[in-house]
Amino acid sequence: MIAKMQNAFHDLLVALGLLDRPKLQPIPVRNDDPRRPREPRRQR
Repeated sequence: MIAKMQNAFHDLLVALGLLDRPKLQPIPVRNDDPRRPREPRRQR
């Protein structure tokens, strides 16, 4: 119960602009998906 209240209070402070949003970690994207056929690279 206390954790929910703290979370809601933190969300309120972020919404009001009194706190910065937490920095999110970038999600790595894999390019070697075997299901998708490779497209040939375009030459300039």
